[in-house]
Amino acid sequence: MTSDALLPRLAATRARYEGRAAQREHVHATVERRGVLHTDTPHRVTRRLNRLGVDWQLAAAVESGASAVRSGRRELALERLIGRNTVVDTGFLDCGLAAARAVGRVDVAGRSATGVLISPVLLLTTNTALPSVTDASRAAVEFDSVTTGLSPERFFVTDLVLDFTVVAVREGALPPHLHLVEHEGKAILGERLTSVRVPEGGPKLFGLREHVMVDVLDDFVHYEPGLDGSGGPIFNDQWEVVALHHSGVAEGSAWRAGEGVRISRVLRALRERPLSGEAAHLRAQVFDTAPAVHEADSELRGALVNLDIGRSRVYYDPSADRAARDRYYEGIHPTRSNLHDLLARTHVRCPAYRPCRMLYPWVDLHPDLKLRSLHSGAAVDPADVIRADVEAEAARARRFRDLAAAGLPDPGTLLAEFEVLEETHPFNCEHAVPPALFDRREPMRGDLHHQFTREVGDPPPATLWDGSDPRDRSGVGNPSGPWDRSGPWDRSGPLARATLYFLVRYPGVVDDDLVPDLIMWHERDPVTDHELHRNAAIAEIQGNRNPFIDHPGWALDI
Repeated sequence: MTSDALLPRLAATRARYEGRAAQREHVHATVERRGVLHTDTPHRVTRRLNRLGVDWQLAAAVESGASAVRSGRRELALERLIGRNTVVDTGFLDCGLAAARAVGRVDVAGRSATGVLISPVLLLTTNTALPSVTDASRAAVEFDSVTTGLSPERFFVTDLVLDFTVVAVREGALPPHLHLVEHEGKAILGERLTSVRVPEGGPKLFGLREHVMVDVLDDFVHYEPGLDGSGGPIFNDQWEVVALHHSGVAEGSAWRAGEGVRISRVLRALRERPLSGEAAHLRAQVFDTAPAVHEADSELRGALVNLDIGRSRVYYDPSADRAARDRYYEGIHPTRSNLHDLLARTHVRCPAYRPCRMLYPWVDLHPDLKLRSLHSGAAVDPADVIRADVEAEAARARRFRDLAAAGLPDPGTLLAEFEVLEETHPFNCEHAVPPALFDRREPMRGDLHHQFTREVGDPPPATLWDGSDPRDRSGVGNPSGPWDRSGPWDRSGPLARATLYFLVRYPGVVDDDLVPDLIMWHERDPVTDHELHRNAAIAEIQGNRNPFIDHPGWALDI
């Protein structure tokens, strides 16, 4: 389907595609060697996992071969994403059929293209198909059982550069529309995509997981193979529109690659277009959000799935971890500067602070698969801690809404209220380095290497800092200070090694004058299987390791 308008599009697409051969080769090689989760940038992959409702702990576990007992749609979606499974549930097909009902054939002046309903009355197609109000006024759109005209006098926005047109459809018995998502993170490099199109003179067709996304540009995405026609939506496995197909790269009689306009760019351009009156009202309907999932229920279920997977895994594999450790430090001379560079460079994934998902289900489990308070050694079922944590977060959210309705207090009062709520639960998360020292900023707050489970109400020798102000270091070096634990449960070593890690990873937060005491506690309380497990589990999630667990003797070299 070529025309005078389409030929320049094809030439521009070919130029973009051929100019990025090296990037595509890297994508293909990385997918083959390491998998989809390592092909795109960590930031984009994290966004994709967040949209799936899963996290790096679950992703890393599934990638390594673990399976969840309570597998649901999200777990199946994750397995499909990384290529572990190609099975789809019946709901996947039902959602696909529902999404396809919003796709129709646009006919104008003897030519046809594909379009998709993106609001109760607005249709999205390409500028190539409908470049002007005149063309739109002569066009018709045919859905499965409905054919109707267009109403460009009510709404018509087109963009020559991004090659899209949004136009009003005459109201009637139209199918349900698609909810478009403006946020990025709907697909990553190496992911399989689905096309829905209505070719000229033919029936509506699915390219079911037929295409692989091989490149992301500022405004476009490329996928292989391509497809004929233009104007059709490109979906991810959750039937979210990733792109509007508009062009491709031909190779003989086949389409070697396809190019789609990123839907986030279409929506941004649409949002920024100056409109008023009815047109502005109709545009607003595009940005209405879909019904929200109950966040607490979703968070609890995700955390319990992570716990199930953890219980099915080998707790600690010494030979595998030894090999991973040797690869990690290969060629490294253990100076503080070298170790800082290594820890920062390999900290490729920075999950936000979410202990119910990232700490309790796997990272901080002891060999008996229980959580234990860092200070007292009291054991607790991780499921109970997870439920309490989710409940505390929901309580904080409710309290925040109440305070917002009454007029928010100052940040200090708000933080104090939340800390009181957290202290009402028997167990919670504690940082080896107090969050106040780094203003609770990420990635420090979410860095798993210095997070531990603690029992609320236990005497808290969890930090080096005495006094009510965590910046007060007056207790450091005092033999009766907070870390001087002389009992059957002496856990000063893990805290010392976590703080040494923090000191090297984040220079300037922890004072060097603490190092002699840290080394004393480090040497007094040797590395345990629990720490070895933690280190391996965190490396799997974040990418970096704690060198003072892997090589205890290096503590003297910093």
